[in-house]
Amino acid sequence: MTRLNRLRLAIAISTMALSLLFVQPRLAFAGESSSTRLASATPVIESVSDTLAFIRWTTQNPGGTILHYAVVRYGKDPNNLNLTAESPTRINPGHSEMVFRVRVANLKPGTTYYYKVSSEQAGGISDPVTSAVNQFTTRPANRMSAEK
Repeated sequence: MTRLNRLRLAIAISTMALSLLFVQPRLAFAGESSSTRLASATPVIESVSDTLAFIRWTTQNPGGTILHYAVVRYGKDPNNLNLTAESPTRINPGHSEMVFRVRVANLKPGTTYYYKVSSEQAGGISDPVTSAVNQFTTRPANRMSAEK
C-alpha cells in the first residue's frame, strides 16, 4: 500500500468515526416519522425552596448532537419570560427517551414564576419539543437562607 493510499484510508476511518459520534443519534431513530414524536414537553417541578427550583421533563430522544442543553425560560410575567437557566446533558442514542433537568437558582422568596421548557443541540439549534407556559411559587424566606 502506497503512502498516499494509507493517508486516504486514515482520513476515511477518521471521517467514519466522527460521523458515528455526531450522526448516530439521528440514525437510532431514523425509522420514526416526525408525527410519532411528542409535540410538547410536560415539565414537573421536582422541588422548590425559597430561592431554588428543580424542573424535569421527558421527551422522545431529539437526536442531533450528543451534547444538548436543557433550557428553562422564566420570569415573573407569563408574557415576558426574560430569564434563562440551562443545564448541559448528553443524549444516549440507544434510548428512545431523554430526561432533561434544570436547576433554577437565585429566585426571590414567596414569588410566583412562570416558565416554559425546551432543549437545544450544542450548536444552538432548537429541538422541536417545547412546553406550554407553567408556573410555580417559591416558598417564603426561611431563617437559613436569610442568614446567608
